[in-house]
Amino acid sequence: MARISRVLVSGTALIAMAVLGASATASAADEFPTAYNTKTQRLTDKPESDMDPSCVSRRISLIAGEYDWEQTLALGSRSNLYLGSGMYTWEDCLYPDDGFYVQQTSLNPDNPDWDTISLTDWVELDEERTYTWGSLLDPRF
Repeated sequence: MARISRVLVSGTALIAMAVLGASATASAADEFPTAYNTKTQRLTDKPESDMDPSCVSRRISLIAGEYDWEQTLALGSRSNLYLGSGMYTWEDCLYPDDGFYVQQTSLNPDNPDWDTISLTDWVELDEERTYTWGSLLDPRF
């Protein structure tokens, strides 16, 4: 079965601004800003496989278009994709393993004709500290 791509964009209203009596023109980046699905928490640099996973999830409405999709902790995981217009469940999970974490990110469309898509990467941390991890969707239009 062929994969039908999906779309993500946090629906934001375009706001006209007046500066010194003149109106300013909003850019596409103002109208469709980068969307984030992230969690901030303390992570150890010595994870073990018997530790509990950590997840963050949100619902998002996207418009059709090209997006850059990338993980924020596993900096190597990146995808450029086309997403269709509709509602999605966006989830990021961090699974501890012996000495590293597995970061999994998924976009699950409400449209039953479209497949869930995902990114997976492995991360080793240099130090124990508080990290913000998850993923972002950056509209390319």
